[in-house]
Amino acid sequence: MEELSKYTPIEILKMINDSKVEHEGLKKEIIDLTYEFDELEKKINEKIEVLHGIEKNYVAYIEELNNRENGSRQTDITDEQPV
Repeated sequence: MEELSKYTPIEILKMINDSKVEHEGLKKEIIDLTYEFDELEKKINEKIEVLHGIEKNYVAYIEELNNRENGSRQTDITDEQPV
């Protein structure tokens, strides 16, 4: 912190105003980043759900092949299709 005694009251008021403007700008930037984070989190969760569906189908495909090799047949694949 610099020595404030060398400034006039008007200069100090200007510094107060500048600080307030900078503070408000940073708060808005943080809010905007939080919104972007929320949107990104939603997209990630949607992709994770798709990934789970693909993994589920993958396991069903492997099981079907194994069943066919062993002479039995059981098809139980979900309606979810890989995207």
